[in-house]
Amino acid sequence: MLGYSARRAIVLAVAFVAVRVDLMADVPVVPVVPAIPVAPTTPTVSAVPTTPAPWVLGIARFGPEKSGDQPSALQDTLPRLIASNLKSLPIRRTPAETAVEIAALASLRSHFSAGADLASKLDARAVPFFDSSLDADARKDKIAQADNLVAAAVKKLNDADIVKESDTCSSTELATKFWEGYAKGQLIDTPSSGLGQAARAAKVDLLVTGTVAIQSGYAIVLMNGFDAALNREVFSWKSFCSVDDPSPLAKDLAARLERWVAGRDFARLDLNLGPAFAELNVNGKPYENDSPVIYVYRDESVRLEVSASGYSPRITTIDLTLGDRKSLDLELEPLVTGHATLSTDPQDAAISLDSVPIGKSPVSITLDGSRGIAAASAEGREPQTLVLPSSGESEMSLSLPISDGLGPNGRIKAAKDTFLQSLGWFVVSVPVTALTWGVYNGYSEAYLRSIPPLALTGNPSLYASSNASYVALWTAAAAAGTTATILIIRLVKYLAATR
Repeated sequence: MLGYSARRAIVLAVAFVAVRVDLMADVPVVPVVPAIPVAPTTPTVSAVPTTPAPWVLGIARFGPEKSGDQPSALQDTLPRLIASNLKSLPIRRTPAETAVEIAALASLRSHFSAGADLASKLDARAVPFFDSSLDADARKDKIAQADNLVAAAVKKLNDADIVKESDTCSSTELATKFWEGYAKGQLIDTPSSGLGQAARAAKVDLLVTGTVAIQSGYAIVLMNGFDAALNREVFSWKSFCSVDDPSPLAKDLAARLERWVAGRDFARLDLNLGPAFAELNVNGKPYENDSPVIYVYRDESVRLEVSASGYSPRITTIDLTLGDRKSLDLELEPLVTGHATLSTDPQDAAISLDSVPIGKSPVSITLDGSRGIAAASAEGREPQTLVLPSSGESEMSLSLPISDGLGPNGRIKAAKDTFLQSLGWFVVSVPVTALTWGVYNGYSEAYLRSIPPLALTGNPSLYASSNASYVALWTAAAAAGTTATILIIRLVKYLAATR
């Protein structure tokens, strides 16, 4: 790696590529612009503190040891096994000396970038001097604009901090996470180009690669780690395993990778929570990671609080010493708030609670504070359900009616069909009743007009027709009323069947 003096000389050489202006004879002479003043630099204060981005680990699909070797299933299986053994990751601790190297590389990149930017601005400043299409005023304006850009580039170069390898730097700690593709069951593709480019493309801070070679029934595995910040390989581990059983090696490589990420000794506690949706507090703070794995970096006692709806909470304390690898099962006991005795007619019906079979009636059900749904079923009977109380002591019963062979959906369909049939008859009866009403009114009015003055009776045939239409009207009205009554009854039955 270049020393500090050499790097500084390169930066200065890049920054002062300004002596290129030889005025041509046919270009009007422009007064030389005075030296560009650079405002004194002031420290930039961030108004809102930002949370550092998490440190990301990515594992790529392994490749063959030599180009042209036959592919092996282990090239895909082994990295997946390593990833599955890493349920969680400890906090990434970068040692002080590595932090200095990272800062020095970042400083060098920043200086080269600022120097290149300044050189491009100086090149752009020289262009107006050679542009014969510009008059004196336009050339002066162009140069003034370029001077502003050059001043900004000079300030950027001056503001860049210089970190030397001899400087001191404290170790850093960052939260960690896995490459996002693991949640979808993916691996990073085997890098075909440079590792740095592959790490940047996958957006990972540590890219783990490897090769597999098969010899005499054994696999020779070489696993490497490429640090994107250092732009170099940081570890290389060679191991062996059986082709038929790579699990022990995957477990060992996962443990070594875990230790490398931690950068120090630690203790780990794997928790198995029951139920799985239980909430966990560690030392009074909510645990937010997906996998309940706890890391500690000194000897200490860890207080664990586990709670879940419908279960009695549990509090325990466990002592951890550096180097410990422990596991703990935390099963919560269901919360008891009362009992409900459920009987059925007929007896010995199968009972289930929230779709889980619990026995045959009569049965005693333990209440846990939630309102569960009990269901009873028996051969030849219609199943029935009820909602249990949340607490207290109670006795409940269900009567299972004899099955009609239709089932709930069949009964709904039958009730719907009969309702629609009644609706159709009612719709037909309405215009018939209206028609008979019109006929009756016509005959009645014609008969009244047929009565001569001072006479009591009129045309006998119109009188007979009026009476016949009167009977037809009441018959149609009675039919319409009957169909309306049946329609209402069947609508009530249809609504009851859908409940």
